[in-house]
Amino acid sequence: MKKMEIGDTLQDSVAEKACEQKTESNIERQYTLRRLKDSDLFPLLKILKKIGIRDCKEAFIQVASGEKTLKQIGIMATFDIADILIGNLAKVENETYEMWSDISGIPADDIREMEFGTLPLMIMDTFSEARNTSFFRVLSRFLS
Repeated sequence: MKKMEIGDTLQDSVAEKACEQKTESNIERQYTLRRLKDSDLFPLLKILKKIGIRDCKEAFIQVASGEKTLKQIGIMATFDIADILIGNLAKVENETYEMWSDISGIPADDIREMEFGTLPLMIMDTFSEARNTSFFRVLSRFLS
């Protein structure tokens, strides 16, 4: 991994490191996440409202804009959205466990007892999935 140089942003450095880590080792997932669907809109909006929907708006617009490649959208939007959500988990703990319980099919109490870091990994996986891009396009229009 290269050293961070003047002008590099922390986000660029983190994104680069994440790409390197992803290629170096595949993390074994103890879960499978389904594709987002319409019924996920309201639980997600409830979570976004509690953490500050304005903070997330730009990240969702980036996902939906189509101006960037899927790789760029996946990496940058993942970090933006997941960082906001993970940074505010204390405000939305129950709602977050409930939503990812529904997405994964794993009971919320079981997710709470999984290995440390599983929930943030689930969140990152959800927002980085290219197959969820259309969901975020609709959501960004809804937020505009």
